[in-house]
Amino acid sequence: MESWTTYKQRVAARYIPIAPHDVGIRMMESEQMYLSAKLDGHLAFLHSDGKTCWMTNSGGQRWNDLPLLEDAVAKLNGVACILAGELHVASASHERTYGFQVPSALANQPDALAFGAFDVLSVEGEDWSASWKETFEKLDSMLSHKGQAFAIPQQSVSSRGQIGPYFEGLVQGGVEGMVVRHEGGPTYKLKASLDLDVVVLGYAEATGEQVGQLREILVGLAVDESTYQVLGQIGNGLSVENRKKLLERFKHEHAQSDYMEVSGDNVAFTMIPPTTVAQIRCLDVLAENTRGAILRPRLVWTPEGYAYQGMAVAASLMSPVFEGIRSDKTPTPSDAGMGQLQRIVGGLASTSTESEMSKSQLLRREVYVKESKGIQAVRKFVAWKTNKEESGHFPPYVLSFTDYSPTSKDPLKRSLSIANSEERLQVMFDEQVALNVKKGWDKRS
Repeated sequence: MESWTTYKQRVAARYIPIAPHDVGIRMMESEQMYLSAKLDGHLAFLHSDGKTCWMTNSGGQRWNDLPLLEDAVAKLNGVACILAGELHVASASHERTYGFQVPSALANQPDALAFGAFDVLSVEGEDWSASWKETFEKLDSMLSHKGQAFAIPQQSVSSRGQIGPYFEGLVQGGVEGMVVRHEGGPTYKLKASLDLDVVVLGYAEATGEQVGQLREILVGLAVDESTYQVLGQIGNGLSVENRKKLLERFKHEHAQSDYMEVSGDNVAFTMIPPTTVAQIRCLDVLAENTRGAILRPRLVWTPEGYAYQGMAVAASLMSPVFEGIRSDKTPTPSDAGMGQLQRIVGGLASTSTESEMSKSQLLRREVYVKESKGIQAVRKFVAWKTNKEESGHFPPYVLSFTDYSPTSKDPLKRSLSIANSEERLQVMFDEQVALNVKKGWDKRS
């Protein structure tokens, strides 16, 4: 049986962040997609031995007496299982809640916590291996959609055009965003803005009338267990109370560094050990500017402090805002790593690259050309087996359709579709050809 402690690394950390306006461009189309609310909390696991229930997090911490467990025991009614979900602060008034509120609730107001289940790990001691459809039906039958322990409602759709309206409804209802799960394919996170978990590398104290407060923090992302990619400086979103508390916390954590950076008012950042993870929000992430790829310093943490390793390809954050400290996160690649950027913009160095995976296998390719008045239009269909489905980032089979029509308003159009089997892929291929290739198109090799 797979340990629930590895679930975060295998599944939850591989969600692909995407902005709502990019759904039609960057999200694959598939025949069955499940839409649900993205609750902002902590990944947690509900355990039942058939008699009692308890909660754990991915780090192994256990809670035996949370009020929500009474609801879970009553609903599971003797079923032994392990369920994955989001431990979060419930809001009857539909106000936005945040993951960094969970530790305070655990300590001071546990009755405010709720658990929303979205996956099944095991039932009656046996590993659960089933489609999303079967998984959600199982969760609904065990927990229902109400109470302190509940199954997160799922909406099944077959077109990307249905995603936007559902997302708007969820956001207006006060939730963080939306999760889109493709049957047999990747899982996406949709938010009006992008959230990142970053490692705090340094801080700058304010000057003038704000002396005694934090001005900015210097943040980065974990490349590996001892290497950090500098990402940028963040000062927005910090309340006066936060500025005072964080300064008091960080001023006892100084670290040596052969790299120096200055803040917006030319005060040098004081470097600190990479032990604190913060959640930030930004409007977008850019991988390049007018001069090309964005380069930022990369630092190696050693017993002597930070050593400057050189400049590396990174990214730029648009309008970053501090949201809170994530005490449930660690400064590691799985919690606060470069993979977050890789999934947004691609092309960045990380500890896991596509070149290290199995190569894709071309299964079928057809090209059709239509010529009119000396101008050629091209329609190309390509189907392949990715051989990368185990990574969690790729579906098993992919169909690509490219339509190049020089005289059209949008001369180049592309679309991607996914399939769970080669048989289904071939059917989709034939359907696409029949739909898009009519009289006048000549097949080319």
